Amino acid sequence: MPSKADRIWTVFISALDGLEPDVRAAFLLHEVFEASYDEIARLIGEPADTCRAHVEYARAHAQTYVEPLCDKKKAPPL
Repeated sequence: MPSKADRIWTVFISALDGLEPDVRAAFLLHEVFEASYDEIARLIGEPADTCRAHVEYARAHAQTYVEPLCDKKKAPPL
């Protein structure tokens, strides 16, 4: 039986897989590596404002997957 961490990881990976590659890259660069929007823009070749929008969209998208795990009323048993 998978561990709780494995199940959470699977949910998180599912959320990331649902994102377009440029959105996923912007999100991970910002949230994991603390890259600035200007740095992300340089790396993925899009304007900084677009990168900011990508990160905001990805954060909201990921939350829709993860929040049910945090809500004791809605969470499936891990």
